Amino acid sequence: MAEQYPVFIPVRDRLGPLRDLVAWLESVGQQEIWLIDNDSTYGPLVEYLEASPHHVLRLGHNVGQRSPFLSGAVQRHAFERHFVITDPDVVPDPACPSDALDHFRELLDRYPHIDKVGFGLRIDDLPDHYPLKQSVIEWEGEFWSPDLEIERGVFEAPIDTTFALYRPLTDRRHRMDLALRTGLPYVARHVPWYQDPSNLTEDDVYYRDHADATISNWDRDQLPWWKQRALGAG
Repeated sequence: MAEQYPVFIPVRDRLGPLRDLVAWLESVGQQEIWLIDNDSTYGPLVEYLEASPHHVLRLGHNVGQRSPFLSGAVQRHAFERHFVITDPDVVPDPACPSDALDHFRELLDRYPHIDKVGFGLRIDDLPDHYPLKQSVIEWEGEFWSPDLEIERGVFEAPIDTTFALYRPLTDRRHRMDLALRTGLPYVARHVPWYQDPSNLTEDDVYYRDHADATISNWDRDQLPWWKQRALGAG
């Protein structure tokens, strides 16, 4: 039986990628899945959560991507345990090995100064129809730099809330810069980067109409001003 880790997924108003992510977690034997609902109103997602066999924590308001910590879920349900936090729209690549979490754990054990280990995000297969393709490649490409590769297929690069395995909580807050990202074949896709704006799904349309534009940077046809400035475009 696979070693069990509490997996915390903040969710709001988007179902497709979440369903694929949960299916992958189930396929690799993970059973302790926590879906943290940030006041979703999208009907199909609400129905999915009601029928889910996994833990559903309904917050009643939108706390955002840090809701696993701000809601107290991690502190209550992962005390003294390794745990996973992931955005709901990051899905492991179809070719990703099923032992990814074991690989992450081995890297945490090998590098004691690191707080978390997670998937590198693919940027080599982004479709031309995605309007922010070049911005994503420029932004994420830095994290694939050979200068950051500390061993073959392992990059010391920051991780915010994309899929990662964390060390158990201590009195010191986890730092996003003390992180490792894995290379092929241990990679994932950030699903919004594959959207076709001329052919959006019902999921995508509802999410865009109800999302906070300051948070959902890659779900728009234009980046917010601060990210444009960081990329030298503004």
